[in-house]
Amino acid sequence: MYPVVDEARCIGCGNCLKICPSEVYVLHGEKSSAVRLGDCIECWACVNQCPEQSIRLRED
Repeated sequence: MYPVVDEARCIGCGNCLKICPSEVYVLHGEKSSAVRLGDCIECWACVNQCPEQSIRLRED
């Protein structure tokens, strides 16, 4: 599984950056982006912390 950010819903609060123990996220402009997908440990902290529910874990 890997995180996917819905940029239309993301408000750029940075909660995912702060809570992610694997440092998967970076801010690009005013939006969060998951860039280190292989480092995700599937802890769901980012999903649970996002106030706009803009992050999902996707399985492909």
